[in-house]
Amino acid sequence: MISIQKGEDLLSISLSTILSYRKNEAEFQKLVINWNKKILIVIEDFYPIEIIFERDEIRFKVSDIDKKVDLKVKMNIYTLLDLAYGRLGPIKAVIKRKIRIKGLFKVGILLKFIKIFLNSMQMVAADPNNNYYELNKETK
Repeated sequence: MISIQKGEDLLSISLSTILSYRKNEAEFQKLVINWNKKILIVIEDFYPIEIIFERDEIRFKVSDIDKKVDLKVKMNIYTLLDLAYGRLGPIKAVIKRKIRIKGLFKVGILLKFIKIFLNSMQMVAADPNNNYYELNKETK
């Protein structure tokens, strides 16, 4: 079973919700368990957030971010939404410089991150009425 830290700020709540959507899927667990990578996501006009995949845990950091991460992804919120709703593909986003990736040549890490993050985000966005962001699903 995967443990995903509950978010305490806007971005970690959003990321926790996105990643929790698939946490019981065998395919998702196979991707995440023992991946042991640190991914930095910088949403322009917000703040950077570090996602730490370690053993069977996913944690978030918004302060004291490590200088050495395995992958750094920078984009604005509109690009994030365009990716989620399928209006923009990840390759086209990179070519148009809507996403800037440090560690782009670490293809294995990048592809796995896309399978984990982008696919989960698109699944949540595909059914926003049932998958909207909320902390307590009992209030639905």
